[in-house]
Amino acid sequence: MNKKENKTRPFLCIELLNTFSEEEISALKQFISCTYFNTDDSLKKLLSALDKSVLRKPTFTPELQYEVYRKVFPHLSAPKPELQKKERSLLNIKLNTLMRLSEQFLSVETIKEHPQLKNELLYPQLLKRRQFWSFNRQVKKERKLLNEQANKGEEQFEQLYRTESQVLDYLYRTGQLMVEDNLSELVGNLDFYYVLRRLSLQLTALSLQWASAKKTYEFDLKDIASLLEHPQYAHHPLVELYVKNIQLMERRDDETYTQLLGLLDKHQRAIPTNTFRNFYTTCISYCVHQVRNGYMDYYRKIFDLYLIMHHKNLLIEQGMIHRGMLKNMVIIACREQEFDWAENFIEHYRPFVSESIRESVYQFLLGMLAFYQKDYEKAHDRFIKVDKIDTTYDINTRVIILKCIYEKEKEYHEPIMQSFRTAEKYFISHTLLPAKSKQEYKNFIRTLINLYRIRHGASKMSVERLKEKLEAQKANSDKQWLLLKIEELR
Repeated sequence: MNKKENKTRPFLCIELLNTFSEEEISALKQFISCTYFNTDDSLKKLLSALDKSVLRKPTFTPELQYEVYRKVFPHLSAPKPELQKKERSLLNIKLNTLMRLSEQFLSVETIKEHPQLKNELLYPQLLKRRQFWSFNRQVKKERKLLNEQANKGEEQFEQLYRTESQVLDYLYRTGQLMVEDNLSELVGNLDFYYVLRRLSLQLTALSLQWASAKKTYEFDLKDIASLLEHPQYAHHPLVELYVKNIQLMERRDDETYTQLLGLLDKHQRAIPTNTFRNFYTTCISYCVHQVRNGYMDYYRKIFDLYLIMHHKNLLIEQGMIHRGMLKNMVIIACREQEFDWAENFIEHYRPFVSESIRESVYQFLLGMLAFYQKDYEKAHDRFIKVDKIDTTYDINTRVIILKCIYEKEKEYHEPIMQSFRTAEKYFISHTLLPAKSKQEYKNFIRTLINLYRIRHGASKMSVERLKEKLEAQKANSDKQWLLLKIEELR
């Protein structure tokens, strides 16, 4: 570990606590007030001080460290204005201890949300203590719930396998193994879990290969071919859908795409919601792939898929919508001139965006809506209100602001040129952007600069020459928009 990592490591506690909601912070305070989990009163003071003065702040400055230290240790002296090594060390020890308790709290919360995890931990203890009546009662209840579930998926078969493993241990401990056993159920659930998990990983591998040419994998489905041919698995709805998803990723043809949509309609009630959502995402990825190959009519297919997911309530996961999916939905709706739908999407899903970025996402989406309606002044005003969300949003915001500036300006101004050059430097120096993306944005901005100069008579380059140069570029972040602007000049 280098010195920089060592210096920032103690504040991982604050990074973790910054992910907690107000309700979770309140519950954590109750958690560490319980003497079973914590007997250190200073940790209660520490959490209270962090909640009041530090959390949701950009940095844990030396001034804030001093303030927190004085609140946690009022009986100890501390040199002003910054803590020295001895005081920092004590504060860091308490922060690390608080972080361990926070992690323990999250584990307890996870068990509350997922009862099967409780049973997985409880069963071995019941067997060890020979509490067989309690064990059988719990197993009977769990089996009943799982077997009544029509849309069993990978998670449920794994749970059944783990439960039957504990039942096998119970039969062994009670000397009943020679009289009865559950090996058929155990192996059957294991095979189903393995097949579904293996298909899921194969689909993930293909998705990664599709996203990046650098990703290659040597494994395929030959190792489970015999299982897939068995009627028990081959005709299972979830196996059918996984296989068809994989075929779509491999073949990339409309026939397989249509077959997959048909299977999704046919087997909707037999598929767990999370998996169902992922299969529609595969369909969207295929359509995006077709758009990139120049088939623009697939924008409408993407819009239709988002509408299906909207009507089937597949866009909300654990009470939230992913900001990237919401952005894509609105952009696609705008591209298809479905402005009323776009506005409805924005208002409907606004409450489901993470509260910390909700307002910025809202302003961004309204900015996109105004931009596609060619109200560039309004769009620009919206985008400058967008704070940091993530790298993708940040880049999109900067690019759209450049487009707004180009569209708004009726005369040539050198400060506008400077803003274009500043944006170019930003993309070139961006540490998280891969080299290919940097080249794409650099080419976009260089073309935009030439376009702006030609538009206002500040360049000797002809429109035809600029179009030739643009068409010759293999990398450009938005060649289609630039070609449209060139045609407008012509």
